[in-house]
Amino acid sequence: MVADISQPNFSDFRQDQHAGHVAQVTARPGFQSPFLYVLKSLCNIPPSPILQVNTLDWNCTGDCLGTGSADPSLLLYKLHPNGLIQTSSLANDKVPYSKKLPGVAHSNFFLVWHPSDPDRLVSLDEEGIRFWDTRSAKITATLPVAKKLLYAVWTPNGNEVVVTTSSNVNMIIDVRKEAIAKSLSNSVEVNQAAISPDGRFVLQGLGNGHIAVCDYPSFHRKTSLAGHMERVISCKFDPSGRYFLSGSHDSTVTVWDFDTLMPVKNHYNYDSAINDASFSHDSQYLALGGEEYTIKINHTVTGELAHKITCSWLPVALSWNPKHMLLGYSGESFPPDRENKSGMANVNVFAPKL
Repeated sequence: MVADISQPNFSDFRQDQHAGHVAQVTARPGFQSPFLYVLKSLCNIPPSPILQVNTLDWNCTGDCLGTGSADPSLLLYKLHPNGLIQTSSLANDKVPYSKKLPGVAHSNFFLVWHPSDPDRLVSLDEEGIRFWDTRSAKITATLPVAKKLLYAVWTPNGNEVVVTTSSNVNMIIDVRKEAIAKSLSNSVEVNQAAISPDGRFVLQGLGNGHIAVCDYPSFHRKTSLAGHMERVISCKFDPSGRYFLSGSHDSTVTVWDFDTLMPVKNHYNYDSAINDASFSHDSQYLALGGEEYTIKINHTVTGELAHKITCSWLPVALSWNPKHMLLGYSGESFPPDRENKSGMANVNVFAPKL
């Protein structure tokens, strides 16, 4: 069981919004660090449909937040004592939008940082899989894939990446050879995968509401856990590797014990389909986001609501910082401006009183 801790005071916070990429927040007495930032990233793309920040993730040292949206670049924000500062933009397409088909944008679907190298990440977009060295802001390898790519997860040693496609195919990418080592088709819908800390097992959310537990890298299915009534969209291990979660469109998130494969707690207090869920760095808290204008932060084991964040847009992606009590979250953009025909993509970082 996760040890109980004193509940932090989530109530004393405010939101400051300023022009530009960064909204600086001044820490008040009792706060060890700035506690809420609002990042507005201008996306120069066609105004329809409404745009959103599709993905965000912290690097392994917790000092850089990467985001990707329908803009053909990945934005990196460096964590400093006085706020989050956008340090670079990783452009993955130099072709201007005016030369693309009308209404088509070069979207970034997903990004995830290397498990132990704070300067490397992999991103998925409409053209394939890209590996980045963020120090030089350059692509080190590109693997074209003629399928829509949904999710990616690194193996713990960083030697392979498992990519899931919309056609229910799992691809194992050999990072050192920069090639697809194996491609496995599935007879059921497959969504986000999670690899155990020892690299021996892979979990995968299925469209039938089950969680497949498989050997890695064979993907031989050992068992299937019937945890939900609708598709499982999110599947993640907690930082300790003892627990994992499954988030579903049935509006529930279940926390499981990985040793026993038994449920520890069902989180029922979300009222609509789950889009994403994330464990805090100490495994004490679970953030839930989906098809409603709130993010709920629950105690992992008890399921008690610790805080509710009210949003003016639907949350799409959630990511707890791996070192600090900071929750990154993103969602739909603000409405496009009629004058410049652009939308403001929304990225936030929330921190409780420490």
